[in-house]
Amino acid sequence: MVSAAAWMASWWASWSLRVRGEATLVLLARLASVGAGTVLVLLTARHLGPSGRGEVVLAFTIAWGTTNVADLGTSTSGRINLLMPGSSVTPRNVLSLTGILIPVQALLATVVVALLSLTSLPIGFGFGVAVVALSVATMMFHSTVSLMYGLRRYGDVLVVEAALAIFQIVVLVGLLWTDRLTTTSAVLTMTVGPALGAIQLIKVSGAWNRRRSVRDASPWRTLILGGLSPMAGKISFFLAVRVGRIILAIVAGTRSLGVLAVALAVPEALRILPKAVAQVVADRARSGIDSVATARRHIRLFIVGHGVILAVSAAAGWVLVPVVFGEGFTGARDVLVVVTAAEAVLAVHFMHQALLVGFARPKGIGVPEVVGAVVMVVLTLVMIPRWGMQGAAWATLSGFSALALTSTIWTNHELRRIRR
Repeated sequence: MVSAAAWMASWWASWSLRVRGEATLVLLARLASVGAGTVLVLLTARHLGPSGRGEVVLAFTIAWGTTNVADLGTSTSGRINLLMPGSSVTPRNVLSLTGILIPVQALLATVVVALLSLTSLPIGFGFGVAVVALSVATMMFHSTVSLMYGLRRYGDVLVVEAALAIFQIVVLVGLLWTDRLTTTSAVLTMTVGPALGAIQLIKVSGAWNRRRSVRDASPWRTLILGGLSPMAGKISFFLAVRVGRIILAIVAGTRSLGVLAVALAVPEALRILPKAVAQVVADRARSGIDSVATARRHIRLFIVGHGVILAVSAAAGWVLVPVVFGEGFTGARDVLVVVTAAEAVLAVHFMHQALLVGFARPKGIGVPEVVGAVVMVVLTLVMIPRWGMQGAAWATLSGFSALALTSTIWTNHELRRIRR
Protein backbone atom coordinates (compact mmCIF):
# COMPACT_ATOMS: atom_id res chain seq x y z
CA MET A 1 0.00 0.00 0.00
CA VAL A 2 1.31 3.41 -0.91
CA SER A 3 1.99 5.51 2.18
CA ALA A 4 0.25 8.82 2.74
CA ALA A 5 3.58 10.65 2.46
CA ALA A 6 4.35 9.01 -0.87
CA TRP A 7 0.87 9.81 -2.17
CA MET A 8 1.23 13.47 -1.17
CA ALA A 9 4.66 13.66 -2.83
CA SER A 10 3.25 12.15 -6.03
CA TRP A 11 0.23 14.46 -5.97
CA TRP A 12 2.40 17.55 -5.40
CA ALA A 13 4.64 16.57 -8.32
CA SER A 14 1.56 16.25 -10.50
CA TRP A 15 0.39 19.70 -9.37
CA SER A 16 3.80 21.13 -10.16
CA LEU A 17 3.91 19.71 -13.66
CA ARG A 18 0.35 20.37 -14.73
CA VAL A 19 -0.92 23.45 -12.96
CA ARG A 20 1.66 25.25 -10.87
CA GLY A 21 3.75 26.43 -13.82
CA GLU A 22 0.84 28.10 -15.61
CA ALA A 23 -0.60 29.44 -12.36
CA THR A 24 2.80 30.93 -11.54
CA LEU A 25 2.89 32.84 -14.83
CA VAL A 26 -0.58 34.24 -14.23
CA LEU A 27 0.30 35.02 -10.62
CA LEU A 28 3.51 36.82 -11.56
CA ALA A 29 1.61 38.96 -14.06
CA ARG A 30 -0.90 39.89 -11.40
CA LEU A 31 1.90 40.53 -8.91
CA ALA A 32 3.41 43.06 -11.28
CA SER A 33 0.05 44.82 -11.50
CA VAL A 34 -0.45 44.70 -7.76
CA GLY A 35 3.07 45.99 -7.23
CA ALA A 36 2.32 49.12 -9.23
CA GLY A 37 -1.02 49.43 -7.46
CA THR A 38 0.64 49.13 -4.06
CA VAL A 39 3.03 51.94 -4.88
CA LEU A 40 0.04 54.02 -5.96
CA VAL A 41 -1.71 53.29 -2.67
CA LEU A 42 1.33 54.17 -0.58
CA LEU A 43 2.17 57.38 -2.41
CA THR A 44 -1.38 58.71 -2.64
CA ALA A 45 -2.22 57.71 0.93
CA ARG A 46 0.82 59.38 2.49
CA HIS A 47 0.97 62.37 0.15
CA LEU A 48 -2.73 63.10 -0.47
CA GLY A 49 -4.20 61.83 2.81
CA PRO A 50 -7.44 59.89 3.37
CA SER A 51 -9.59 62.24 1.24
CA GLY A 52 -7.21 62.16 -1.74
CA ARG A 53 -6.87 58.41 -1.47
CA GLY A 54 -10.66 58.15 -1.45
CA GLU A 55 -10.92 60.15 -4.68
CA VAL A 56 -8.47 57.83 -6.43
CA VAL A 57 -10.44 54.79 -5.23
CA LEU A 58 -13.60 56.40 -6.57
CA ALA A 59 -11.98 56.81 -10.00
CA PHE A 60 -11.03 53.15 -10.22
CA THR A 61 -14.46 52.10 -8.98
CA ILE A 62 -16.13 54.04 -11.80
CA ALA A 63 -13.68 52.60 -14.35
CA TRP A 64 -14.33 49.00 -13.38
CA GLY A 65 -18.07 49.47 -13.05
CA THR A 66 -18.48 50.94 -16.51
CA THR A 67 -16.13 48.36 -18.03
CA ASN A 68 -18.31 45.53 -16.74
CA VAL A 69 -21.28 47.04 -18.54
CA ALA A 70 -19.73 48.30 -21.76
CA ASP A 71 -17.91 45.13 -22.84
CA LEU A 72 -21.21 43.15 -22.75
CA GLY A 73 -19.38 40.20 -21.19
CA THR A 74 -17.50 39.59 -24.45
CA SER A 75 -14.11 39.48 -22.71
CA THR A 76 -15.31 36.35 -20.90
CA SER A 77 -17.22 34.78 -23.80
CA GLY A 78 -14.27 35.53 -26.08
CA ARG A 79 -11.82 33.76 -23.79
CA ILE A 80 -14.16 30.78 -23.42
CA ASN A 81 -14.68 30.44 -27.18
CA LEU A 82 -10.97 30.77 -27.95
CA LEU A 83 -10.20 28.00 -25.49
CA MET A 84 -12.78 25.63 -26.97
CA PRO A 85 -11.36 23.27 -29.62
CA GLY A 86 -13.05 23.77 -32.98
CA SER A 87 -14.62 27.13 -32.15
CA SER A 88 -15.32 29.44 -35.10
CA VAL A 89 -14.42 32.51 -33.03
CA THR A 90 -11.01 34.00 -33.85
CA PRO A 91 -8.85 36.57 -32.04
CA ARG A 92 -9.72 39.06 -34.81
CA ASN A 93 -13.41 38.66 -34.01
CA VAL A 94 -12.82 39.42 -30.34
CA LEU A 95 -10.61 42.45 -31.01
CA SER A 96 -12.88 43.97 -33.64
CA LEU A 97 -15.91 43.72 -31.37
CA THR A 98 -13.94 45.31 -28.53
CA GLY A 99 -13.07 48.22 -30.83
CA ILE A 100 -16.76 48.75 -31.60
CA LEU A 101 -17.63 48.79 -27.89
CA ILE A 102 -14.93 51.25 -26.74
CA PRO A 103 -17.00 54.37 -27.69
CA VAL A 104 -19.85 52.88 -25.64
CA GLN A 105 -17.51 52.70 -22.68
CA ALA A 106 -16.44 56.33 -23.10
CA LEU A 107 -20.05 57.52 -23.27
CA LEU A 108 -21.12 55.44 -20.28
CA ALA A 109 -18.23 56.68 -18.14
CA THR A 110 -19.02 60.28 -19.08
CA VAL A 111 -22.65 59.85 -18.02
CA VAL A 112 -21.66 58.28 -14.68
CA VAL A 113 -19.15 61.04 -13.91
CA ALA A 114 -21.73 63.70 -14.80
CA LEU A 115 -24.34 62.16 -12.51
CA LEU A 116 -21.96 61.76 -9.57
CA SER A 117 -20.77 65.35 -9.97
CA LEU A 118 -24.32 66.41 -9.08
CA THR A 119 -23.85 64.91 -5.61
CA SER A 120 -21.50 66.06 -2.86
CA LEU A 121 -18.55 64.18 -4.38
CA PRO A 122 -15.56 66.37 -5.40
CA ILE A 123 -15.44 65.72 -9.16
CA GLY A 124 -13.98 68.67 -11.05
CA PHE A 125 -13.72 68.87 -14.84
CA GLY A 126 -10.06 67.79 -15.07
CA PHE A 127 -10.54 64.91 -12.67
CA GLY A 128 -13.69 63.87 -14.53
CA VAL A 129 -11.84 63.75 -17.86
CA ALA A 130 -9.11 61.64 -16.24
CA VAL A 131 -11.71 59.21 -14.92
CA VAL A 132 -13.28 58.80 -18.37
CA ALA A 133 -9.84 58.18 -19.90
CA LEU A 134 -9.05 55.65 -17.17
CA SER A 135 -12.32 53.84 -17.90
CA VAL A 136 -11.50 53.50 -21.60
CA ALA A 137 -7.94 52.29 -20.89
CA THR A 138 -9.25 49.81 -18.31
CA MET A 139 -11.62 48.24 -20.84
CA MET A 140 -8.92 48.10 -23.53
CA PHE A 141 -6.40 46.40 -21.28
CA HIS A 142 -8.88 44.03 -19.63
CA SER A 143 -10.19 42.85 -23.01
CA THR A 144 -6.75 42.29 -24.53
CA VAL A 145 -5.51 40.43 -21.45
CA SER A 146 -8.59 38.17 -21.63
CA LEU A 147 -7.81 37.59 -25.31
CA MET A 148 -4.25 36.49 -24.51
CA TYR A 149 -5.50 34.20 -21.74
CA GLY A 150 -7.90 32.69 -24.27
CA LEU A 151 -4.84 31.86 -26.34
CA ARG A 152 -3.10 30.63 -23.14
CA ARG A 153 -0.20 32.99 -23.78
CA TYR A 154 0.44 33.77 -20.14
CA GLY A 155 4.08 34.69 -20.70
CA ASP A 156 3.23 37.58 -23.02
CA VAL A 157 0.86 39.00 -20.42
CA LEU A 158 3.57 38.69 -17.76
CA VAL A 159 6.07 40.67 -19.85
CA VAL A 160 3.59 43.48 -20.52
CA GLU A 161 2.38 43.63 -16.91
CA ALA A 162 5.96 43.85 -15.64
CA ALA A 163 6.82 46.63 -18.10
CA LEU A 164 3.71 48.58 -17.12
CA ALA A 165 4.50 48.22 -13.43
CA ILE A 166 7.98 49.66 -13.92
CA PHE A 167 6.64 52.49 -16.08
CA GLN A 168 3.93 53.47 -13.60
CA ILE A 169 6.21 53.32 -10.57
CA VAL A 170 8.83 55.49 -12.25
CA VAL A 171 6.25 58.09 -13.30
CA LEU A 172 4.58 58.17 -9.88
CA VAL A 173 7.89 58.61 -8.07
CA GLY A 174 8.82 61.34 -10.54
CA LEU A 175 5.56 63.16 -9.90
CA LEU A 176 6.13 62.97 -6.16
CA TRP A 177 9.75 64.14 -6.53
CA THR A 178 8.67 67.20 -8.54
CA ASP A 179 5.72 67.89 -6.20
CA ARG A 180 3.20 67.29 -9.00
CA LEU A 181 1.44 64.26 -7.54
CA THR A 182 -2.29 65.01 -7.37
CA THR A 183 -5.37 62.84 -7.64
CA THR A 184 -5.68 63.77 -11.32
CA SER A 185 -2.04 63.12 -12.21
CA ALA A 186 -2.13 59.79 -10.34
CA VAL A 187 -5.22 58.67 -12.26
CA LEU A 188 -3.71 59.76 -15.59
CA THR A 189 -0.54 57.78 -14.82
CA MET A 190 -2.61 54.67 -14.24
CA THR A 191 -4.38 55.40 -17.53
CA VAL A 192 -1.41 55.72 -19.87
CA GLY A 193 0.17 52.43 -18.78
CA PRO A 194 -2.81 50.13 -19.51
CA ALA A 195 -3.48 51.92 -22.82
CA LEU A 196 0.08 51.26 -23.97
CA GLY A 197 -0.11 47.72 -22.66
CA ALA A 198 -3.28 47.03 -24.62
CA ILE A 199 -1.64 48.23 -27.82
CA GLN A 200 1.36 45.98 -27.22
CA LEU A 201 -0.81 42.92 -26.50
CA ILE A 202 -2.79 43.50 -29.68
CA LYS A 203 0.48 43.64 -31.61
CA VAL A 204 1.95 40.43 -30.18
CA SER A 205 -1.35 38.52 -30.42
CA GLY A 206 -0.96 38.37 -34.19
CA ALA A 207 -4.72 38.72 -34.64
CA TRP A 208 -4.40 41.38 -37.33
CA ASN A 209 -1.71 39.47 -39.24
CA ARG A 210 -4.22 36.91 -40.44
CA ARG A 211 -6.07 37.29 -43.71
CA ARG A 212 -9.49 38.85 -43.39
CA SER A 213 -12.34 36.41 -43.84
CA VAL A 214 -15.92 37.05 -44.89
CA ARG A 215 -16.93 35.37 -41.65
CA ASP A 216 -14.97 37.80 -39.47
CA ALA A 217 -18.06 39.63 -38.22
CA SER A 218 -20.40 36.61 -37.99
CA PRO A 219 -19.24 35.38 -34.53
CA TRP A 220 -20.08 38.74 -32.95
CA ARG A 221 -23.58 37.46 -32.27
CA THR A 222 -22.10 34.36 -30.64
CA LEU A 223 -19.82 36.48 -28.48
CA ILE A 224 -22.57 38.87 -27.40
CA LEU A 225 -25.13 36.17 -26.64
CA GLY A 226 -22.52 34.12 -24.80
CA GLY A 227 -21.46 37.19 -22.86
CA LEU A 228 -24.88 38.15 -21.49
CA SER A 229 -24.76 35.90 -18.44
CA PRO A 230 -21.08 36.68 -17.69
CA MET A 231 -21.95 40.37 -18.07
CA ALA A 232 -24.79 40.01 -15.59
CA GLY A 233 -22.37 38.22 -13.31
CA LYS A 234 -19.70 40.90 -13.65
CA ILE A 235 -22.18 43.71 -13.03
CA SER A 236 -23.55 41.83 -10.05
CA PHE A 237 -20.05 41.15 -8.75
CA PHE A 238 -19.20 44.81 -9.09
CA LEU A 239 -22.31 45.71 -7.12
CA ALA A 240 -21.42 43.15 -4.49
CA VAL A 241 -17.78 44.19 -4.16
CA ARG A 242 -17.59 47.90 -4.99
CA VAL A 243 -20.93 49.68 -4.98
CA GLY A 244 -20.59 50.17 -1.24
CA ARG A 245 -17.58 52.39 -1.89
CA ILE A 246 -19.60 54.82 -3.94
CA ILE A 247 -22.38 54.85 -1.36
CA LEU A 248 -19.86 55.34 1.47
CA ALA A 249 -18.24 58.24 -0.40
CA ILE A 250 -21.61 59.93 -0.95
CA VAL A 251 -22.87 59.34 2.61
CA ALA A 252 -19.70 59.74 4.70
CA GLY A 253 -17.27 61.47 2.31
CA THR A 254 -14.11 60.43 0.51
CA ARG A 255 -12.13 60.48 3.78
CA SER A 256 -14.04 57.45 5.13
CA LEU A 257 -13.65 55.75 1.78
CA GLY A 258 -9.90 56.37 1.88
CA VAL A 259 -9.56 54.80 5.34
CA LEU A 260 -11.66 51.78 4.33
CA ALA A 261 -9.59 51.37 1.16
CA VAL A 262 -6.41 51.12 3.23
CA ALA A 263 -8.00 48.41 5.40
CA LEU A 264 -8.84 46.57 2.18
CA ALA A 265 -5.39 47.09 0.66
CA VAL A 266 -3.71 43.96 2.02
CA PRO A 267 -6.56 41.43 1.61
CA GLU A 268 -7.43 42.80 -1.82
CA ALA A 269 -3.79 42.62 -2.89
CA LEU A 270 -3.83 38.95 -1.94
CA ARG A 271 -6.89 38.47 -4.15
CA ILE A 272 -4.46 37.85 -6.99
CA LEU A 273 -3.84 34.38 -5.53
CA PRO A 274 -7.36 32.96 -5.94
CA LYS A 275 -7.79 34.79 -9.24
CA ALA A 276 -4.58 33.32 -10.67
CA VAL A 277 -5.33 29.78 -9.57
CA ALA A 278 -8.98 30.05 -10.67
CA GLN A 279 -7.85 31.36 -14.06
CA VAL A 280 -5.65 28.36 -14.73
CA VAL A 281 -8.10 25.82 -13.31
CA ALA A 282 -10.86 27.21 -15.54
CA ASP A 283 -8.68 27.36 -18.66
CA ARG A 284 -7.39 23.81 -18.24
CA ALA A 285 -10.88 22.50 -17.62
CA ARG A 286 -12.38 24.28 -20.63
CA SER A 287 -9.51 22.97 -22.77
CA GLY A 288 -10.33 19.40 -21.66
CA ILE A 289 -7.07 18.84 -19.76
CA ASP A 290 -8.38 18.32 -16.20
CA SER A 291 -11.40 16.43 -14.90
CA VAL A 292 -13.92 17.74 -12.36
CA ALA A 293 -12.38 15.63 -9.60
CA THR A 294 -8.87 16.89 -10.38
CA ALA A 295 -10.00 20.53 -10.43
CA ARG A 296 -11.78 20.10 -7.11
CA ARG A 297 -8.65 18.69 -5.48
CA HIS A 298 -6.62 21.69 -6.63
CA ILE A 299 -9.28 24.04 -5.28
CA ARG A 300 -9.57 22.44 -1.84
CA LEU A 301 -5.81 22.57 -1.31
CA PHE A 302 -5.67 26.20 -2.35
CA ILE A 303 -8.55 27.39 -0.13
CA VAL A 304 -6.87 26.01 3.01
CA GLY A 305 -3.53 27.59 2.18
CA HIS A 306 -5.09 30.90 1.23
CA GLY A 307 -6.93 31.09 4.56
CA VAL A 308 -3.64 30.73 6.44
CA ILE A 309 -2.01 33.46 4.33
CA LEU A 310 -4.89 35.85 4.98
CA ALA A 311 -4.75 35.24 8.73
CA VAL A 312 -1.05 36.09 8.81
CA SER A 313 -1.63 39.19 6.68
CA ALA A 314 -4.34 40.46 9.04
CA ALA A 315 -1.99 40.17 12.02
CA ALA A 316 0.79 41.96 10.15
CA GLY A 317 -1.58 44.63 8.86
CA TRP A 318 -2.78 45.45 12.38
CA VAL A 319 0.77 46.41 13.31
CA LEU A 320 1.89 48.04 10.08
CA VAL A 321 -1.11 50.15 8.93
CA PRO A 322 -0.34 53.30 10.96
CA VAL A 323 3.40 52.89 10.32
CA VAL A 324 3.18 52.48 6.56
CA PHE A 325 0.23 54.71 5.70
CA GLY A 326 0.34 57.27 8.49
CA GLU A 327 -1.59 58.01 11.68
CA GLY A 328 -4.52 59.36 9.70
CA PHE A 329 -5.34 55.78 8.68
CA THR A 330 -5.24 54.20 12.16
CA GLY A 331 -9.03 53.78 11.99
CA ALA A 332 -8.48 51.10 9.34
CA ARG A 333 -7.62 48.71 12.18
CA ASP A 334 -11.25 48.80 13.33
CA VAL A 335 -12.43 46.89 10.25
CA LEU A 336 -9.28 45.02 9.19
CA VAL A 337 -10.25 41.63 10.64
CA VAL A 338 -13.78 41.84 9.23
CA VAL A 339 -12.71 42.66 5.66
CA THR A 340 -9.96 39.99 5.79
CA ALA A 341 -12.53 37.36 6.78
CA ALA A 342 -14.70 38.60 3.91
CA GLU A 343 -11.80 38.07 1.50
CA ALA A 344 -11.36 34.48 2.67
CA VAL A 345 -15.04 33.84 1.96
CA LEU A 346 -14.76 35.50 -1.44
CA ALA A 347 -12.02 33.03 -2.45
CA VAL A 348 -14.59 30.24 -2.18
CA HIS A 349 -16.72 32.06 -4.75
CA PHE A 350 -13.76 32.50 -7.12
CA MET A 351 -12.99 28.80 -7.00
CA HIS A 352 -16.54 27.77 -7.79
CA GLN A 353 -16.67 30.31 -10.61
CA ALA A 354 -13.61 28.57 -12.04
CA LEU A 355 -15.53 25.30 -12.08
CA LEU A 356 -18.47 26.99 -13.80
CA VAL A 357 -16.27 28.56 -16.47
CA GLY A 358 -14.37 25.32 -16.96
CA PHE A 359 -17.14 22.75 -17.04
CA ALA A 360 -20.59 24.34 -17.17
CA ARG A 361 -22.60 26.25 -19.71
CA PRO A 362 -21.59 29.94 -20.09
CA LYS A 363 -25.14 31.14 -19.53
CA GLY A 364 -25.08 29.77 -15.98
CA ILE A 365 -21.95 31.64 -14.89
CA GLY A 366 -23.59 34.85 -13.73
CA VAL A 367 -26.46 33.38 -11.66
CA PRO A 368 -24.66 33.19 -8.28
CA GLU A 369 -23.32 36.71 -8.65
CA VAL A 370 -26.77 38.12 -9.34
CA VAL A 371 -28.09 36.61 -6.11
CA GLY A 372 -25.05 37.78 -4.14
CA ALA A 373 -25.34 41.27 -5.58
CA VAL A 374 -28.97 41.63 -4.52
CA VAL A 375 -28.08 40.67 -0.95
CA MET A 376 -25.05 42.95 -0.94
CA VAL A 377 -26.86 45.99 -2.31
CA VAL A 378 -29.67 45.63 0.22
CA LEU A 379 -27.24 45.29 3.12
CA THR A 380 -25.15 48.20 1.86
CA LEU A 381 -28.11 50.53 1.55
CA VAL A 382 -29.27 49.62 5.05
CA MET A 383 -25.99 49.45 6.95
CA ILE A 384 -23.75 52.17 5.50
CA PRO A 385 -26.06 55.16 6.15
CA ARG A 386 -26.51 53.94 9.71
CA TRP A 387 -23.02 52.72 10.70
CA GLY A 388 -20.71 54.26 8.10
CA MET A 389 -17.41 52.45 7.58
CA GLN A 390 -18.27 49.71 10.08
CA GLY A 391 -21.51 49.10 8.22
CA ALA A 392 -19.61 48.86 4.94
CA ALA A 393 -17.24 46.24 6.39
CA TRP A 394 -19.95 44.04 7.89
CA ALA A 395 -22.12 44.37 4.79
CA THR A 396 -19.13 43.15 2.77
CA LEU A 397 -18.66 40.07 4.96
CA SER A 398 -22.37 39.23 4.92
CA GLY A 399 -22.71 39.82 1.20
CA PHE A 400 -19.64 37.75 0.34
CA SER A 401 -20.97 34.92 2.50
CA ALA A 402 -24.23 34.92 0.54
CA LEU A 403 -22.26 35.05 -2.71
CA ALA A 404 -20.04 32.10 -1.74
CA LEU A 405 -22.97 30.01 -0.54
CA THR A 406 -24.94 30.66 -3.72
CA SER A 407 -21.89 29.86 -5.87
CA THR A 408 -21.38 26.56 -4.06
CA ILE A 409 -25.00 25.48 -4.45
CA TRP A 410 -25.31 26.60 -8.07
CA THR A 411 -21.99 25.08 -9.15
CA ASN A 412 -22.92 21.70 -7.69
CA HIS A 413 -26.28 21.96 -9.47
CA GLU A 414 -24.66 22.74 -12.84
CA LEU A 415 -22.03 20.01 -12.53
CA ARG A 416 -24.69 17.41 -11.74
CA ARG A 417 -26.51 18.45 -14.93
CA ILE A 418 -23.52 17.93 -17.20
CA ARG A 419 -22.87 14.49 -15.74
CA ARG A 420 -26.31 13.24 -16.72
